[in-house]
Amino acid sequence: MHVNLIPLNPTPGSDWDASPKPVEREFVRRVRAHGVSCTVRDTRGREIAAACGQLAAEEG
Repeated sequence: MHVNLIPLNPTPGSDWDASPKPVEREFVRRVRAHGVSCTVRDTRGREIAAACGQLAAEEG
């Protein structure tokens, strides 16, 4: 099993935000401690509001 983590992108109208880096690192450490490989993926498209979740907010 492998877990891919994608940090949350800022999305207009959302109360949610990405976890701070220390929290992200601790989460990855805990997942790996249970024998599950884990990767934090790069986010892309943020600067043009085209990242995951942002397009839906624009259209919504």
